[in-house]
Amino acid sequence: MIIANRKNNNHNDEAIVRLISLVKQIALVGLGFIVMLLLTNGQPSFPIIILSFFVAILVINWNKKRLLNKSNQSLLHTSSDYNFMLDNLLENTNGNHTKNNQSQELDINKNTLKNFLNKEMINQDLNKSLILANLTNAELVGVNFSNVYLNGANLSGANLSGANLSYANLSDANLCGTKLAIAQLVSANLSSVKLIGADLSNANLQHANLSAANLSNAQLVGVNLSSANLSDARFIDANLTNANLSGVYLWNGNLNHAQLVDTDLSNAYMNSAKLNQANLSCAVLKNAQLSSAKMRNANLKNANLNGTQLVGARLDHANLEGANLENANLEGANLNGANLRGVNLKSVKINEATKLDYKWRLIWEILNLKNKRTDLRNADFEDANLQGADLRNTDLSNVKFTRAKVDHALFGSNQGLSVEMRLELKLRGAVFEDE
Repeated sequence: MIIANRKNNNHNDEAIVRLISLVKQIALVGLGFIVMLLLTNGQPSFPIIILSFFVAILVINWNKKRLLNKSNQSLLHTSSDYNFMLDNLLENTNGNHTKNNQSQELDINKNTLKNFLNKEMINQDLNKSLILANLTNAELVGVNFSNVYLNGANLSGANLSGANLSYANLSDANLCGTKLAIAQLVSANLSSVKLIGADLSNANLQHANLSAANLSNAQLVGVNLSSANLSDARFIDANLTNANLSGVYLWNGNLNHAQLVDTDLSNAYMNSAKLNQANLSCAVLKNAQLSSAKMRNANLKNANLNGTQLVGARLDHANLEGANLENANLEGANLNGANLRGVNLKSVKINEATKLDYKWRLIWEILNLKNKRTDLRNADFEDANLQGADLRNTDLSNVKFTRAKVDHALFGSNQGLSVEMRLELKLRGAVFEDE
């Protein structure tokens, strides 16, 4: 009731002030014209009329600016009043009460706060009242904070599960340990926000701005971050399992040790991103930009890297077993010690600057170069993917084909193949044209 009366009084006062201001402006302009007529004996020249007109405009503009400054000061005063109210609602109100009474009163205060925020705060005039607000450990489940300004607010430990924060401004806010599961944060501004250890499971952050945000150790299982701005963001040790990061802008982001199992990173821009020891098994990185990315010791087992740009990327000792590298660009990349078992290297782009173990470079040459080698004695094709390879007219003495994929590979007129090996290769799908 007090808040409603305050609002009505504010609106009435504002209307009276505007009316008085309008009357003053009309009076001043009228007085100015009378003075002009008296000074010119009722026959003002054209330049005098133009000059008087501009003077009148200047007077009106000056008066508007004066009123605007007063209005801003009033808004800031109102903002302080509401912040004071919020602080009072969140603290124990009577130190002399018993412990049970304090707990009950605090619960009442939190419920009052939630109702207050939902019914009174969400309007255009009072959005700024939550700037730098202290809402530590507050129970705000399902609260409507859409379009609200929460710049620099302290919401650490608060429960905002299912809350609506779409289009809200939370830049520089403290959300460490905050519960935001299933929350709506569409197009929210979370730049430079602290979300260390926060729970954002299944939250919707489409098109959100998380540039320079810190989400280390955060729970982001199933989160929707599609088309979000994550440049310079930190996701160290964060759990992004089954998350949607398609089309994100993640330049220079830090995802070291992050869990990205089954995560969709298709069409993501991740140049210079850090993914050392990250778990990207079964992740979708189709057409992603990962040039100059650091992915040392990363787990990319069975990941989809179709068309991915990995120019100059660090993939040394990474696990790429069973990964799809079709049409991927690995020019200048470092794959020393990388596990490429079962990887189809056909149509993969590499150059002389690409660092690749001899075994895998040989397999790449067999699959991609027309001037193939004819002497392959003692070659190690164990766990290699030779599907569709042309191995005709080659010396295969002492070659290891253990667990190699040879379906549709062409053999014929080969030296060094035993009858038993020929039979085994045929059973695994190889084609012998000399039979």
